Amino acid sequence: WYPYSALKNGNIQGMSVDIVTAAFAATNTEIELRAYPYSRCMYMTLNGQLAACFNTAPDAHIARDYLLPKTPLFSDDILLWARTAQAVPVADLAQLAGRKVAVTIGYEYGGRFDSNQQVVRVRVRKDLYGFLMLQKKRVDYNVAYRGTAEQLFREHPELIGQFTPVATIHQPQLFLSFSRHNPQAPALLERFE
Repeated sequence: WYPYSALKNGNIQGMSVDIVTAAFAATNTEIELRAYPYSRCMYMTLNGQLAACFNTAPDAHIARDYLLPKTPLFSDDILLWARTAQAVPVADLAQLAGRKVAVTIGYEYGGRFDSNQQVVRVRVRKDLYGFLMLQKKRVDYNVAYRGTAEQLFREHPELIGQFTPVATIHQPQLFLSFSRHNPQAPALLERFE
């Protein structure tokens, strides 16, 4: 999920990684970062196997199940992307009724989108796969964060110019979410703050 966090060249790196490591370094707290797919990381944190997981866009479910710091890591726009040739602004999410939209497994996209039962969700493992499905006309839209989409386009220049954002789905703040079931999590949350 670069440029925020990703395993690249054998190292966990990105803006969120830099923020988290700097925050813990400021309190002389040693941490170990491990790379997991987001949905697995959140599941392991929920069950207390991990102390924390990032990058989370909290909803009511996450706020109930995880400990959240007061300060977010960053914010970014979640955009609805269309093929440039068919790009027409979407003013109301009701326009997505019956439309196929690629979504990344385990991601939260905000209450308005996540609660919209009229959208036909096509689940993909990576943002890139959503764009490739959109390119091949297997879906009508793809939902992806602006920052990660721009990074994907830099890494895959063959995709540049093929997609256009047609709506802002959500403008979340993203957090480091701490476990309510890991005994180290409360102290780590305090040190992170």
